[in-house]
Amino acid sequence: MRKIGMLKMNELKPDLSPFCMRARGFISQGRIDDALGMYDDVLQVDSTNAMAYADRGTAYAMLKKFDLALIDLERAIALGYVDASTYGTVATIYFELKRYEDSLDNFAKAIELDSNYLLAYYNRSNVFHELGEIKSAIADLKKCLVLNPDEGTRKLIIRRLDSIRVK
Repeated sequence: MRKIGMLKMNELKPDLSPFCMRARGFISQGRIDDALGMYDDVLQVDSTNAMAYADRGTAYAMLKKFDLALIDLERAIALGYVDASTYGTVATIYFELKRYEDSLDNFAKAIELDSNYLLAYYNRSNVFHELGEIKSAIADLKKCLVLNPDEGTRKLIIRRLDSIRVK
């Protein structure tokens, strides 16, 4: 175990969020294995740390280890972790697994938590498109444009809209 091993002696529940933030830094540097090790350490000290489960689940999703990702993400949610991006990640995994109704349900939860969550609308449009619900896909992409994305994202959304309208 790394530096946080000494925290086990403390009877009070330690604040392990700085370690989760450090692990997020590892992820941003492409050091996924280091991040996973850090999350493992956090969870060894506090097996109810919802943030660590959510973050580790997201890291597993990045590695396309969807079974492990879903276990952790669903555990985080069961522990009370309420975050739109967590539901968005779960929804994206279900999309990858072609479980479209589960994907739509989780995108709806993400959007309910954050009605300005552009990525949820964009990714949900892919689910609608896959299901042949073109009007719904277009509506979600138009919603993305209303949310004032940066110029690069705006161009991506417009290209996606154009490609859907052509088909």
